[in-house]
Amino acid sequence: MIDLHAHTTASDGSLSPAQLVAHAAEIGLSAVGVTDHDTVDGWEEALAASAGTNVKIVPGVELSTSYPRGRFHLLGYYIRPASPVTATLEKIQVARKNRNGEIFENLRELEMPVEESHVRRISGSKSGQLGRPHFALAMIELGYVQNTQEAFDKYLADGQPAYATKAVLTPQDAIEQIHQSGGVAIWAHPPLNKNFSPDELEAELGRWVDWGLDGIETHYSRYTIEQAAWAEKVRLKFDLLAGGGSDFHGTSKPDVKLGQTQTGAALPDEILQKIKARRDAIRAGKP
Repeated sequence: MIDLHAHTTASDGSLSPAQLVAHAAEIGLSAVGVTDHDTVDGWEEALAASAGTNVKIVPGVELSTSYPRGRFHLLGYYIRPASPVTATLEKIQVARKNRNGEIFENLRELEMPVEESHVRRISGSKSGQLGRPHFALAMIELGYVQNTQEAFDKYLADGQPAYATKAVLTPQDAIEQIHQSGGVAIWAHPPLNKNFSPDELEAELGRWVDWGLDGIETHYSRYTIEQAAWAEKVRLKFDLLAGGGSDFHGTSKPDVKLGQTQTGAALPDEILQKIKARRDAIRAGKP
């Protein structure tokens, strides 16, 4: 069994890449996707830690994309290390750093000051990127909010007073760059988007397919049974790959367990084999 969606301290997870691999081995996974937000910095440590274990590392990245009616996440699997995507990620990291400065300032103006050293301690990284879940945990420790959900709902989510925008790719550009980098593009948890009705989202998916989208997450820890059924229906309609995983973060999402999707189980290995086959076809110029 496998999990193709997990985060580490390279972005906003609470386990280091090596700790994630150890946890995957402990629960019996045969493969785990290292899909940090807008960075591939966790790959090297994860690959080194997997040596001598039965856990294969699926190198990935979760790209933030922007669209007129909202923001979406796109997973890129097996992108080459030196490629158009990794060059773009360097620019995105600068934008993220600038955005975090705005969040610190916004929190100060809200009379809820948070120090960067505090957030870095929570992130477990002296130099890695900071994400909104790290801010949320700091706010909990300082007594500003009771839990992560409250931190996002009242302050950190899109449109809330501490939120700050960041420069991101369009979905079309992200798909194109993933393919140019030899990777496979899968739309992360589309049914969770609140800006579209199911029918509108299905129509939108058709546009993404025209741009070359390879698949969508049909398995996800926070799907309802109805959302999972919708994802499988449209996957079949558009002849897309299935993908998915837990979206494991660790302490910032304590209810999300590595290796568990909406069924309570991990994914079958055959899903990864089909993703690999698509990768090979893309690299051979036959997507």
